[in-house]
Amino acid sequence: MEILITRSIGSLALPLGSVILLLVIGLLLIRRHWRSAATLVALALLGLYTLSLPLTADKLMHSPEAYPALQPQDIKDSPAQAIVVLGAGRYPAAPEYGGDTVSTGGLERLRYAAHLHRLTGLPLVVSGGSPLGETLSEAVLMQASLINDFHVTDIWIEDQSRTTAENAFFTKTLLDEKGIHHVYLVTHAWHMPRAVGIFKQAGLAVTPAPSIFATARNSGAWLDWLPSAGALHDTSLALHEKLGLLWHRIRHRADTAANSAAR
Repeated sequence: MEILITRSIGSLALPLGSVILLLVIGLLLIRRHWRSAATLVALALLGLYTLSLPLTADKLMHSPEAYPALQPQDIKDSPAQAIVVLGAGRYPAAPEYGGDTVSTGGLERLRYAAHLHRLTGLPLVVSGGSPLGETLSEAVLMQASLINDFHVTDIWIEDQSRTTAENAFFTKTLLDEKGIHHVYLVTHAWHMPRAVGIFKQAGLAVTPAPSIFATARNSGAWLDWLPSAGALHDTSLALHEKLGLLWHRIRHRADTAANSAAR
């Protein structure tokens, strides 16, 4: 239930959800308060245009990328004992594969994790459960992709988590049993700041191993002012991450206050 509630709130707070909400409110007010309704509709359309611009998407996507890509010396110097890869959703009922498989984002993370595995020889931990009650967990799908697509077999599975916070908690439990306390953490560059904070809070030492950076778009200056679906997608990702960071801080403060009160 918590997952459904948080996802519903997140959807309403993101570009398309917030625009639709403003439009609906505007339409409800149009008979009695037409000026207010017109203002809301205009704000919704202006917001949709602004958030669909490549210029806006580029600025928002670069802002959370606090950790640079690992360099050879970084990998050589890291005391990490394993590689943790966070799930990124699934491609459900894929007709060409005969069932669920990993999403495009998941493949991007797995590709870099397999690359890091070849450089270091360290085991991989795939982390992801079944947030909506699916039969196969994301971790099982990730394991299958690593074996079949990247020929990696040294894999441990954490398949109970539904959120990044649960990724960290259940992965920490798994790794404690194996005496591992420092890991490479593989996820998208825009997701890394929140993931690092949560994993450190769970008690794991982390070497951030970000992948898929928001590199510059090859477009002319005037094209930056033309809205596109791709830009809206990137804007939604960036805003989702900002909301996730805010929610994590709120929950962390609440937990800290509750622990202090209990003492």
